[in-house]
Amino acid sequence: MARPAMSAKTTAKHLTKTEMEAKLGTEEKLKGKSDKLKPPKYLTPTQKKTFKFIVKELEGAGILGNLDVYVLSECCIALDRMQEIESKINQEPELIISDKLLQAKDRYTKSFFRCCNELCLSPQSRAKMGNLNLQAKEENPLIKALLDDEE
Repeated sequence: MARPAMSAKTTAKHLTKTEMEAKLGTEEKLKGKSDKLKPPKYLTPTQKKTFKFIVKELEGAGILGNLDVYVLSECCIALDRMQEIESKINQEPELIISDKLLQAKDRYTKSFFRCCNELCLSPQSRAKMGNLNLQAKEENPLIKALLDDEE
């Protein structure tokens, strides 16, 4: 089984200075701008609070970009609904046998983890994207020729 890709900042693999700079540059470009990370108006107050919390916590990491607002909103909705289902079960433990409730919880749990994956919240997923982008640049002769012309 292949090992997960790692960020250029944390890899133990020996990279040349050029490879390291290219990988770091690619990882940074993938992030995009992050000047409009505001919760959409359609979110509930609880979902907006979760949205702001996640943005604040990840601010230092610098991994969120403006395009992540939509996935982050879906993540907050799924998390809020998962918590609502758990709250109902805690209030009425007999609901634990409700197939419809457990199916809904399963759908929201899967949605939440899918959103986490899409947001590249793990270092491995961010590094993997950086590696794929770097490989695409190296393998495409047109891009390679254009990059050579810039130097």
